[in-house]
Amino acid sequence: MAISSITSAFGANSNINLLVTQFMALERRPLTSLNTKKTSLNSSLNIYNDLKSKLSDLLTASRDLSSTSTSSIYNSRTSSSSDETKLTASAGSGAAVGTFQIRVKQLATGASIQSTGELISKSAAKSTTKVAPGSGVIDVSKSFSDAGFTNTPDGTVTINGQTFTLSDYDTVQAFMDAVNTDVTANANIYYNKTEDKFYIEQKSGSTDLVISETGTNPFFTEAKVTVGMYTGNGNTGIQSDVLLSKANFDTTLTSTTSGSFKINGVTITYNTDTDTLDNVISRINSSTANVNAFYDSSLDKMIIKSKATGSTDTITLSDVSGNLMSVLKLSGATATAGTDANFTINSSAASDEITKSTNTFTINGITYTLKNTNVTSYTDTTYTTVTVKQDTSAIQSKITSLLDKFNTVTEYIKDKSSVNTSTKARGLLAGNAAFTSLRSQLFQKVTEQITGLTAGNPDYLNEIGITISSSLKVSLSDTTKFDNAITSNSKAVEDLFNSTNGVAKKIETLLKPFVESSSSTRNSIIDETKDVISKQIEDIDVRIDRMETRLNIRENQYRQQFYKMQELLNNLVLQGNQITSLTQSTYNAQLF
Repeated sequence: MAISSITSAFGANSNINLLVTQFMALERRPLTSLNTKKTSLNSSLNIYNDLKSKLSDLLTASRDLSSTSTSSIYNSRTSSSSDETKLTASAGSGAAVGTFQIRVKQLATGASIQSTGELISKSAAKSTTKVAPGSGVIDVSKSFSDAGFTNTPDGTVTINGQTFTLSDYDTVQAFMDAVNTDVTANANIYYNKTEDKFYIEQKSGSTDLVISETGTNPFFTEAKVTVGMYTGNGNTGIQSDVLLSKANFDTTLTSTTSGSFKINGVTITYNTDTDTLDNVISRINSSTANVNAFYDSSLDKMIIKSKATGSTDTITLSDVSGNLMSVLKLSGATATAGTDANFTINSSAASDEITKSTNTFTINGITYTLKNTNVTSYTDTTYTTVTVKQDTSAIQSKITSLLDKFNTVTEYIKDKSSVNTSTKARGLLAGNAAFTSLRSQLFQKVTEQITGLTAGNPDYLNEIGITISSSLKVSLSDTTKFDNAITSNSKAVEDLFNSTNGVAKKIETLLKPFVESSSSTRNSIIDETKDVISKQIEDIDVRIDRMETRLNIRENQYRQQFYKMQELLNNLVLQGNQITSLTQSTYNAQLF
């Protein structure tokens, strides 16, 4: 029975695995202890990382308020304009505080140049409204019946005495080509798809353009062109989206396909067979010539304006190859010089006039942008008022931020240093005198008297509305008191924080050793603590690796021993069975 009981314990691999697991549980207790220690150290490392981040935030907030530089928060400004359609103002750090009356007599402008006359002064006619019904367009590559007219044009048209029968042409384009190549008609007809309009322009000569029509649905009627006689002053204007070689300029383009011209010394190229006037304008505007060019269809003129401003600004241009500048009637045109901005500040005397070459400029830290004139004479009673004030809301925001980060730090240290009276569980910073002392010192800095200030000025934070609650939370609890203090004497409020013994200065000095290296060889207090913890974790990792190796070997040893015991016991059972069988046989033989 004893052998049977023992063999049952080793009778299957699962039983052996269970035995190995039970034995190894005892062997692994030191490893479990190491992993528990490592987990605790990692928790400590995370806490120090969090604490450093929170202390760094508080240090940054204290520096924002301890600064005495010209760019400090105390020199921040707000600005406003009484009429932003006339001018705007933006006050930089340290800008003069006050009210400024601005009288603008003249804006700065850039030089400009425009065509000396209309680009097309020949007789011309065009559609008075869109031709295709709805939002459609005419497809001139199709027949008159399929092109998209409201009614299919028919009959004849006569241009300058030359008659064309519409039924003779398979497409609208074929009809227009016939007109354009006819010497007697002496006209160009084309369709502008963008505008959905037809244009008829006299080619040459000083004669009038005469057009007429016949038919049930005459072509010009369907094309919304009024028939009759048109005399000079090309009322159609140049079509800027037509190829240069096809545009009906007054001056004929030279036969040279490729050409170029210069604006302010910058060369612009063009191709008369592939470029439109729009293409050329785009090329000018994207160049380094520092100008903006555009075609004014109402004037039928090319206009170029300088991007720069000022009385010394000018525009120069010339043809290099080809004659496009001449065709655009810009060659020989006189540029209008730019002008300076003229204005006064807090003065109605012309002798106090200020001149600037641009409409945006900075005076005494205030950047002005002039938009429109507001006087014709400096003696006018009108002006635009610019008001510049200290940005007290920005200062208040920084103070509130400092207090919020102060509370975050002190609450965090308190939480991580506490000991649960019921469970006796200790925070990971419990017993760490450096950080419990830091918390106490922080409270001391915000409650003690600030020394070295001007007599009569506030020397406690509670005098400007900053108090500590019963739960040890610091806050700007009395904004009215703060507003009164900073309005009546902003320098006194500033001194509370950034003087030699100011609150922000003292907090900055207190925190620096904890989060910043004091030298190239000495890290901050927190970093040195983290280094120690990290080294302990590294040492534990090495011990864990070694122990894991030993435990794996030990587990294999147990398993082999149990397998051998199983084999031995199996043999004993077999022998026992054989003896039992032999004994039984002898017994039976004696009976019979």
